[in-house]
Amino acid sequence: MNELKIDNPAQRLLDILEAGKTQKRDQNCRLVWVFLLQAQKNNEQHLLSRLARAMELPGRIVQVREDHFSALRGKSTHWKTCVDTAFVSQSLNSTWQSFMQHIDDRTFSELSMLSDLFETRGAHAAMQSEEIEALLERLTELRNDIRGADLPATMKTLLLKQLSQIQEALETYGISGVEPVMDAVQSTLGLAVLNPEYRKEISKGTNSRFGEKISDLLSDVANVVTVAGALPALTVAVNTALTYIGQ
Repeated sequence: MNELKIDNPAQRLLDILEAGKTQKRDQNCRLVWVFLLQAQKNNEQHLLSRLARAMELPGRIVQVREDHFSALRGKSTHWKTCVDTAFVSQSLNSTWQSFMQHIDDRTFSELSMLSDLFETRGAHAAMQSEEIEALLERLTELRNDIRGADLPATMKTLLLKQLSQIQEALETYGISGVEPVMDAVQSTLGLAVLNPEYRKEISKGTNSRFGEKISDLLSDVANVVTVAGALPALTVAVNTALTYIGQ
């Protein structure tokens, strides 16, 4: 059995900060975050939601370190102090300097070492951007089709909600990693156990309008997660579940 790999939030935070380092310090702070986090323009709620996910990364890094490297000596907190200070001291209406002035070279160095440390345990492989974009295109098309379909309102709401959860997890992969994607797939399948009508709608061979597309999508998302190593047996588990609920 393949060993379950661990999350590497240190690398994700490092990627964000390194991308931020290339931005001009006199730019508007809000606009830089919109770019870095791929948030919707002129949508403050969407930006703040993405920013909140980024702010969770330091705590996630500490959690992974404690879970897998509790005996590690020299647990410097300099990087966390700097990052936390940057998040709470920045002004979205001011310049990017209000954030980056708190991030020094030592912060980059310590995050890089933490990322390397997590890699020694076997961190999740990166999901390819092309794969994510292809899945997002299919999700967008499928959600649009469902919105225009003649389905009961309750069923339409359920389908759109679950697909939206998968879409959000894929869109924020660069911030939150692969685990929310895995959780979204599992949640979508889990609901089928509790709701017979929903189960019929997402299953192949039930004469449902979207069963084949949804089943294929779930299988493909599971395959991407499996390749990343978050849950090696997820593809098999999802395909088994899809076969079961389609009976």
